[in-house]
Amino acid sequence: MSLAYRFQTVVDQLAGGNKKQFAEMTGKSASHIYRICRGSGRPSMAYLQDLYNEYRIDITWLLTGEQNDGANPAGVLNPGDQVLAPMFDVKASAGSGTLADSEGVEDYFTFNKSFLSRQLGVSGEQLAFVTVDGDSMEPTLCDGDQVLVDMTQRHVRNNAVYLLNSEQGLLTKRLKQQGNQLTVESDNRDYPAWELDLTALKDNPVLGRIVWSARAC
Repeated sequence: MSLAYRFQTVVDQLAGGNKKQFAEMTGKSASHIYRICRGSGRPSMAYLQDLYNEYRIDITWLLTGEQNDGANPAGVLNPGDQVLAPMFDVKASAGSGTLADSEGVEDYFTFNKSFLSRQLGVSGEQLAFVTVDGDSMEPTLCDGDQVLVDMTQRHVRNNAVYLLNSEQGLLTKRLKQQGNQLTVESDNRDYPAWELDLTALKDNPVLGRIVWSARAC
């Protein structure tokens, strides 16, 4: 079942299948709703969060099809089934060395607990959303992609992608560690790898592992 099919299911339940009415209900143009239902467009995370705020639509179900047992066909969440992940303003957070402070929070996004546990293997206790900036991690991550970071995973598992705090700000990079040397790699080979000597740093620069992403395109 595709995202377009699941979105159409929501339109069917909330507006009796009337896309123009659904567009008016949710503040979008009818053409935008038609594109999503046809599969030629994708809803933004901000729009999905609006759907959750207004109608309690399960964002995780819309994006992935993963659904709690007993949930209705349009993926309406029960309050106890949800985990809120803060969306941080990367620029505001850059250089701070932490995403734990609520000062840089732009919004909160809702995830299904069972999806986090079964599909991602995370508890949801320390999650954060950030937006990818630039093309250095293409084709794995593209400019504008939104990534979910598990901030409990700060010890490097070689070749995994992490959120890294550096002099350049917050970076999404593929990391390898050998002893106290950290190799920082980009998936786009136009960007050379570089090394970090962990003994020269006061704090652990690894803020968390990227466990999921929502494509911008």
